Amino acid sequence: MKNLLIVAILAGSYQLATAQSWFPLSHPLSAGGTPATDTRHRGLFLNPALHAPVKHPQLYAEYESRYSITELASKGLAFAYPFSHFTVTAEFRYSGFEAYHELLAGVAVARDFGGKFGMGLQLVSDSRYSVETDRYYTAFYPYLGLTVPLSPALLLGISTFNPFLKKMKYAAAERTMPSVYSAGLNVKITESVQWRLQADKEISNALRVGSAFDISVSGSVFFQAGVSYLHFVVPALGAGFLVQRWRFDLTATLHPLLGLSVAGGLGYHF
Repeated sequence: MKNLLIVAILAGSYQLATAQSWFPLSHPLSAGGTPATDTRHRGLFLNPALHAPVKHPQLYAEYESRYSITELASKGLAFAYPFSHFTVTAEFRYSGFEAYHELLAGVAVARDFGGKFGMGLQLVSDSRYSVETDRYYTAFYPYLGLTVPLSPALLLGISTFNPFLKKMKYAAAERTMPSVYSAGLNVKITESVQWRLQADKEISNALRVGSAFDISVSGSVFFQAGVSYLHFVVPALGAGFLVQRWRFDLTATLHPLLGLSVAGGLGYHF
């Protein structure tokens, strides 16, 4: 009985935590939740079109501690490989705990069309474990992305996840999974300073908005500060640096109800 109670509490905490964003593809390293135009490629499951400009094979690992609860942590890994005319990226993320967890996997193909625009398509597999039936339930969703440079200083990013309202059969129920449409702008204020603005709309939920300032120092040290709003104002601070072929990112987000989350990323380009 005690073990079942602990599982129920942790599962409820996990569902409450994920319900605050309702977007299955969270982006803890991009301050303010602004991955539609985060050209510095922080984290996993960004706008698929952002993979198009990748020039070298890259390996990236991500870890997020959610609200200081070990059982809610997520771990992820991504590998991108550029071919002559397109880039292929494979991404994986595990979140939750033994009795209630999710496994996301995605393969993306992206291409840059002569600098006029970039386009990406990702097929995402979402698997969720049910302790009641001791089995996994899986559904597949498309994740589409587009980036358009409106000027040398202004980038438009658009993405949509699960536009066809795909459903998942989970245990004895059937759930309609979130269908999210996102649009963002990246404004290059100077060579060192960027400003990102993004809006996300899930068709059955409120509008989420996010914004972040991104500062580069000597091209190798980065700072970002952002804020997002969906029922609550959520501030975030981040920093990162490049050392030869290595890249490290760290972002902290403070939710007024759930508390502090910290995410770290480690990347290497070949």
